[in-house]
Amino acid sequence: MTDADASHDERDAMIRAALAEHGDSGVTPRHTLFYFFGDDAALGDLNEVARRAGYLTRGGDDSLILETTMAVDEAAFAPVSVMMQSWAAAFQLDYDGWECAVATN
Repeated sequence: MTDADASHDERDAMIRAALAEHGDSGVTPRHTLFYFFGDDAALGDLNEVARRAGYLTRGGDDSLILETTMAVDEAAFAPVSVMMQSWAAAFQLDYDGWECAVATN
């Protein structure tokens, strides 16, 4: 299975597993990025919603990156992952997932 074939839940788990390989449990808050792609107008609408929800945003070339500082362990991250997927569906955008730095605990 490639990353593109995996569900977001599976991809989230793969990222957490990679963090765990470096001794990172995910509980330490860290800079986290979320990636969206699509139509400029829809990205603009998401930009407004995300900023109101407290995310920093930056975009360009049919993309929008949301930034925040948060824990990425499964309990803390699951509701955020669901929200990102919901935003993508609501604005008809492609949600390409997330990334963060390793933070050893």
